[in-house]
Amino acid sequence: MIEAITLGLVQGLTEFLPISSSGHLAIVENLLGITEPVTLAVFLHFGTFVSIVVFFFRPIMDLVRGSIKGERESLAYLGKIGVATVPVAVGGALLRPWVARAFGNIFLVAVLLGVTGAVVLLTGVVRKRQGRIGFWSSVLIGIGQMVSILPGVSRSGMTISTGVYSGIRPERAFRFSFLLSLPAILGANLFELRNLTRLTDIPALIAGAACSFASGLVALAVLRRLVAQRFHYFGVYCIIISITLLLVL
Repeated sequence: MIEAITLGLVQGLTEFLPISSSGHLAIVENLLGITEPVTLAVFLHFGTFVSIVVFFFRPIMDLVRGSIKGERESLAYLGKIGVATVPVAVGGALLRPWVARAFGNIFLVAVLLGVTGAVVLLTGVVRKRQGRIGFWSSVLIGIGQMVSILPGVSRSGMTISTGVYSGIRPERAFRFSFLLSLPAILGANLFELRNLTRLTDIPALIAGAACSFASGLVALAVLRRLVAQRFHYFGVYCIIISITLLLVL
């Protein structure tokens, strides 16, 4: 139960803040000896999936209603999400075996956390513009999401940073990043379901999912407040963790 709650809190906070959930999970597993079972991972990701749906419920419903009505803007937005989803789907299928092995390489995780930190930190020196998401910017954001399948690379860090570098208003990049994450999280969960045989310790699974849901909502609220002016601060955190790991390895 304690392990499920701990991993749920780590999952919810680090999944959405630009500090790499996979990197922190690798640190927890390699240095603290806590392993995340496949069944628990599915429940934790389900908790974060639901937190995104709840947090972005209004824009999601607007997209659904607009698409049903055939509104061009809603259909175009969904099309951009579809285009941006292609790279991670292809990359995930091709790189999954290598990524699984890389997860156990704590040195690589530390280096990639540093890379994430640098990418996020440099958004602080970019002049913020008020652009909207276009076809090519959605492609670039999708490539950023594909890169984030590597342990130590933050999905939100790469996608939001790519949006900012592409001239998109940070708040718009924030919303697109997390709406884009829904197909990726759902697809990953469906893929992992094939490895489930039976459910054990259901109370712990529910507790873990509840913690990932609650901490995910907190992380989304914090990031929304900071994304416009203080997003780059998370880069400092990633670099500090990266250097610390490299020094103690």
